Amino acid sequence: MNIPLDLLKKLIRCKPVSDRIDQVNAAESVMRNYLESKGLYCVTEQIDGRSVLYASTLPGKVQDFLLNAHLDVVPAPEEMFEPVEKDGRLHARGSSDCLGNAVCIAEVLCRCAGKASVSAFFTADEEIGGSTTAAMVEKGYGARKMAIILDAAPYAIAHAQKGILTLTLRAHGKGGHSSEPWKLDNPIDRLVDGYVKLRDAWPALPADSHWGNTMAACILRAGSVSNQVPDTAEMLLNIRYISEEDGQRIPARIREITGLEVISGMSSHPVVVEESHPMMQALKQAMERRFPGHPIEFIRMDGATDARHFVRLGVPIAILGTLGDGMHSSGEWVDLRNLQDYAELLTAFLTDGK
Repeated sequence: MNIPLDLLKKLIRCKPVSDRIDQVNAAESVMRNYLESKGLYCVTEQIDGRSVLYASTLPGKVQDFLLNAHLDVVPAPEEMFEPVEKDGRLHARGSSDCLGNAVCIAEVLCRCAGKASVSAFFTADEEIGGSTTAAMVEKGYGARKMAIILDAAPYAIAHAQKGILTLTLRAHGKGGHSSEPWKLDNPIDRLVDGYVKLRDAWPALPADSHWGNTMAACILRAGSVSNQVPDTAEMLLNIRYISEEDGQRIPARIREITGLEVISGMSSHPVVVEESHPMMQALKQAMERRFPGHPIEFIRMDGATDARHFVRLGVPIAILGTLGDGMHSSGEWVDLRNLQDYAELLTAFLTDGK
């Protein structure tokens, strides 16, 4: 049986850009209609106006294995939502990130029906934070043995990804007319001085490894006109961290170094699963059997996926990916044969009785 290419094309033509909730909901409906026609158990949850599809081989919110991919995509020119098949690849927005992966999961569910306890949910806002994934876990959808997310590099198992903190540095001062700076206490100067201290104090990562805490300044806000010094200035930092302990200590340490007000924003947990876990080793062995020409490695991700929302399930989490390229760009594509290979891999792994 081949990957259902017509399903993938229908999902792409829904144009399910994250902030177009009606279009993402349409993609969820397309996926539900397909899986119900194949005899899968399906439930659609409504989360802040977004539809999220849960499908399983058996009734119930918790199965042995939980699969996940998202049906929302980033914006693209209109022509990218008309898929083009060429040389075994499908070119279109979402073909690789992440609609091809979602269709791969749909195929796995169909193949596992009557053979294994497997479920999946197809979330609706991963590209803008993944709150629907977190909500599905809150609603009790989970796994007894393992969660597998398709949203990473091919021929590897991502067993760890960094957590995220957004922190706002706020400097206070005394504003006034820019022609009389000696009368003022410019908060922009305070902000810049504090940031320079922080940048100089932040530990450098070794050249051969990026697995460490990182800090990047992303947004600056200060003033509104050219002849007035403001009373406050702000900078938003994006912090990526590797342990829960680091996530807890970093805000206080930044406050100490900069002398500025530090305001916490968004946060998400890091994901760290031991490579030696029996389920992770079993998956690695299954991949080595399926892809003998490719060394299968455990890797750690600098970026974040919806895997962070599954930490509370207390089961091992593996992040996999199919062969494609150009995610979030005008050159996005997915390898159709590889989608089929991964469907066969996952079906064999999920039905072997482990």
